[in-house]
Amino acid sequence: MAFFATQAADSRQIQRNNAETISITFYSGETATDADGSVTVGIVDEAGNTVVASGTATTSAGSGVYTYSLAGQANLKKLTATWSGTFSSNAMQFESLHEIVGGFYCSPYEVRQMDSIDGETSAFPLADIIESIDWSERIVEDYIGTSYVHRYQRDVLSGTNEQSIRLTKMFPQKILTASIDGVALTSAEINKIALYESGMIIREDDVWDYTIPGRKVIIEYEYGKTKQPPQDLVYVIKTLTRFNLISAYSRIPERATSIQNEFGTVVLSQPSMGRPTALPELNVIINRHRQRPPVVG
Repeated sequence: MAFFATQAADSRQIQRNNAETISITFYSGETATDADGSVTVGIVDEAGNTVVASGTATTSAGSGVYTYSLAGQANLKKLTATWSGTFSSNAMQFESLHEIVGGFYCSPYEVRQMDSIDGETSAFPLADIIESIDWSERIVEDYIGTSYVHRYQRDVLSGTNEQSIRLTKMFPQKILTASIDGVALTSAEINKIALYESGMIIREDDVWDYTIPGRKVIIEYEYGKTKQPPQDLVYVIKTLTRFNLISAYSRIPERATSIQNEFGTVVLSQPSMGRPTALPELNVIINRHRQRPPVVG
């Protein structure tokens, strides 16, 4: 029987400076299964720097469930946790992904208070709400072109031989690290980098050297238009989350574009160019906050 691992949804995003218990559940097929012995964990950031040493002990918290208490992280980053154990006499490793974020659009509690979700813990368990919030954030941020809470990004770019270089994300807020061909910029050099809303950054006294081969400029940074999202975008995320959850229980076929009832034919709204969701009211708000022009394929 094949073995699988599923990480807890509520630790995929972790607030900056907050300690969090990360968790993973191991399965043999569909059955939660304990390891033959102990399970250890090691955690690295996206650049490969050690955050928690490999081989650190975890805590058993139920059938197949293992946890680790992660200390609060001061900087935004993306983490990969590698869980190691022996199952059916075979050594195995599984990974879970976690992101240290500057804030949230909304909480599961706020979504739970909404009509048709309130009290429906069996139909809409906490894990599903968290997954749906994450889905809604991705839809909105991908269309808008940026985040309205601070996020982490690591860019690997080719040098320009100019003082300026363009990041892949708009609204950079803080350069965490930067290096050119393996040589790290000092804190003093980083402090002299000017940041622009467009994603352009400019060195005061030097250039972003071009190297052969290219893609030797590595920049880690925090980005996002605001620290806290505007209330209309909070409303969008909550409403889109609720729509996604309820749609899973809808009796309308997923591919339907219209339905027939006693009033005649009702055309169902569909996402399309300029309409990222099936909810017209939300599309108006999302378009108002868009930071990049439409891309015509």
